[in-house]
Amino acid sequence: MMIFPNIFKTDYLIITSREWKYILENKEKKEFFIRVNFGLNKVRVEIKDEKVVLDDKFYLNLRLKIKDNFCYLVRKRKVYPCAFFSSDTNRFYKLAPTSDWPTVMISSTPMHKLSSSYKDTLLKIKLLKPYGVVLDTCMGLGYTAILASQKAEKVITFEIDKNIVQLAKINPASRPLFNNPKIKIYFKDISEYIKKFSQDTFDTIIHDPPTFKLAPSLYSEDFYQELFYVLKKGGRLYHYLPLWGIKRGRFFPQKIKERLKRAGFKIKIYLPEEGHLICVK
Repeated sequence: MMIFPNIFKTDYLIITSREWKYILENKEKKEFFIRVNFGLNKVRVEIKDEKVVLDDKFYLNLRLKIKDNFCYLVRKRKVYPCAFFSSDTNRFYKLAPTSDWPTVMISSTPMHKLSSSYKDTLLKIKLLKPYGVVLDTCMGLGYTAILASQKAEKVITFEIDKNIVQLAKINPASRPLFNNPKIKIYFKDISEYIKKFSQDTFDTIIHDPPTFKLAPSLYSEDFYQELFYVLKKGGRLYHYLPLWGIKRGRFFPQKIKERLKRAGFKIKIYLPEEGHLICVK
């Protein structure tokens, strides 16, 4: 696992090849402004003695090589790719840029649509219309919890993979996850911890798990029965529908739909090609 600098005590910013190309294209101007941290912050750029100076704090060599499809953490005079291999899970993790908020890739599998993580997440929230007390079963980079908290009374979210947590902590778009008092994070296995909640605890549930290969228990009928138990009557559940196995002639969304119905849910919105399902208790 890559150990990044102590970012909570040190200034840093994140750039991608998009910002770096803009800097190189405009280096003759000597001084200009760019947006960094996935568009969230604006900083001044100066070109001095073959160095790029960002916000009077960060110094980069003009000959620095920045790869496409990577994000880079910049701290003082050093640059760190936001990517690492974990011997604990035997998987490669990286923060990958999209048109807006970054996604996380686990062994080359993106957790959001590469076109736009923000729009991908916003669509899920608009379909579900979360309210009251929300269970977000899989935190990831925290986007569903962040957007759900804008409407909900409280959001409880779970993440068991410390590698994902590490990337969320350095991701500027994930910052509200850690400082919003309406969001409570449990670094636990939701498939086990869910049994600790009482019946009818949640008004809405967001279930946006990793792929079946990474987390098969989160697609089981037993787990769906637990979700049914903790959801209030009339409550809504959003389930992401991966097209896992479709190249081998399997249509996984239909299996998910059938398992949810057997667990007691009523299907309200079923959009398998788009990857979305809404059901109610």
